[in-house]
Amino acid sequence: MKNLFLAIALIIGLNSFAQDKTEIKNDKPEFKCDVVKFNKETNTIELLGNVSFKTDIIELEKAEKILLNKETNEIIVSGLAQFTIDGAIQISEKADKKIMRYKIGERIAYVE
Repeated sequence: MKNLFLAIALIIGLNSFAQDKTEIKNDKPEFKCDVVKFNKETNTIELLGNVSFKTDIIELEKAEKILLNKETNEIIVSGLAQFTIDGAIQISEKADKKIMRYKIGERIAYVE
């Protein structure tokens, strides 16, 4: 009887420490463009021509070119017209080169 009680107590104890399923949110980008080029040697993807790029945090519209490094998850955007970070519209009219660097998943973008 003691063994049965001990077994039930252990099962209840272990069940209380069980974890619920947690969803891991992947910040996978969605994009549209005219031309896509893959480079296996450098593990990069080049998006060319009227590029739109979107993740959960950032949205880019009407860029000329985006270079996505798959190893570092960093993008370099050239010819940037406008972008949105966390719902706030940012326009890069004052930037001379109109180049932006952004690491996917972060909340900071660097505009040159």
